[in-house]
Amino acid sequence: MRRFLCGGRLWLAAVLACFLMAGGAGVAGAADIQDRPEAASVVAVPEYSIKVHKISHILELYQNGEVYKSYGCATGMNTGDKQRPGDHRTPFSWGYIMASIPGAEPWTPSEYVPFVVDEVLYAGDWTHDFGDGKGEIAGAYGPWFISLNTGWDGIGIHGTHDEDSIGTNASEGCIRLRNADLQELKDIICQVNGGIGVQVVIMED
Repeated sequence: MRRFLCGGRLWLAAVLACFLMAGGAGVAGAADIQDRPEAASVVAVPEYSIKVHKISHILELYQNGEVYKSYGCATGMNTGDKQRPGDHRTPFSWGYIMASIPGAEPWTPSEYVPFVVDEVLYAGDWTHDFGDGKGEIAGAYGPWFISLNTGWDGIGIHGTHDEDSIGTNASEGCIRLRNADLQELKDIICQVNGGIGVQVVIMED
């Protein structure tokens, strides 16, 4: 009988020791999991989009569906939707060039199928001849050219050598910003995927 009790005590002690060891390992294991980088809370990646209002000459940057920044801009010197290359209009509908965007048929408003940023190019050394007799103008595009897939060639958001033109119909079809505003816009949208794929809606309002 005494031998059985001694054996029972030894067995109970062994079970308790195993339990304590397992519990300690469990606590250490939990602490180890919490210290792992992948266990940290996931930081949400902001989603950016742009809306351009042609008549009021305002470009709005949206972050996660809310207006985040607003800038004055210049748009095409001629009003209305773009109809052909060289008509100096800023498009608000998709052009005739076959696009890889589903639903982007010619003349589909960007309000329904948004344009998208397809390139962000350094333009600080670009020049342009506006055909006004002044020849090639240095800094005509400011520091950056944010190229847009619109179904038209050469449409984008860029800076200017003439910041007095902001708030007017002055461009050959692109959207102009003050250079400091363009730099800020570029820096923000390029935080995610280098800015590529940002949706852009252009409205005739």
